[in-house]
Amino acid sequence: MNMKKLIPYIVALFPIGFIACQNTQKDQEQTQSTDNEAPDSTIKLQPATDSNQVDTSKTAFFENAALGGMVEVESSSQIEKLTQNQQVKVFAAMMMKDHGLANQKLKVLANQKGYTLPKTLPASKLELVNKINDFKDEGRNEYYVRLMINEHKNAINLFSMGERSKDADISKFSTETLPIIKQHYQHILKIDTLLQKPKANQGDDPLKISDRKKQ
Repeated sequence: MNMKKLIPYIVALFPIGFIACQNTQKDQEQTQSTDNEAPDSTIKLQPATDSNQVDTSKTAFFENAALGGMVEVESSSQIEKLTQNQQVKVFAAMMMKDHGLANQKLKVLANQKGYTLPKTLPASKLELVNKINDFKDEGRNEYYVRLMINEHKNAINLFSMGERSKDADISKFSTETLPIIKQHYQHILKIDTLLQKPKANQGDDPLKISDRKKQ
């Protein structure tokens, strides 16, 4: 076949080859596009609402209630073994029983809500508990009583806010627990009044600093 006859034949085949190339390129682009979109598709499949989102109000309630309860139980456990004051001893035993039970209920409720309570006290709280050992005799009793007054004030404020929680379970738990905390508070105030009676050689020494152990 001479060149003049071959040229029209080549020209006739060119569009077919060109279209085939275009289709191949288009297929490759679609494949690349699909590969690039895979991560985006994964992101879109995630829930619109993050189920792991932390509710700071619940976190604050559970954490503060747990730490307060642990301080009350652990300090009561220490004073109950050391004190010779029968009223303080009885109160400490009540703290271990009532707050021990409340702490267990709090743990169950927190777990149901997906929260894990702290298992140990932070250094600042542990220091409050261990400071009992800086005193002796009446000084130790005085320190423990003042600690219980402060802890129960904080607990009353916390559980009063808990009663108004939007979470019905936290509100119910707070409503059930708050009266017990208030009873404890009134009880410890009476003990405090008795311990504040003037004692010989101690005058206005509310924490019995003169009864501190010698280091």
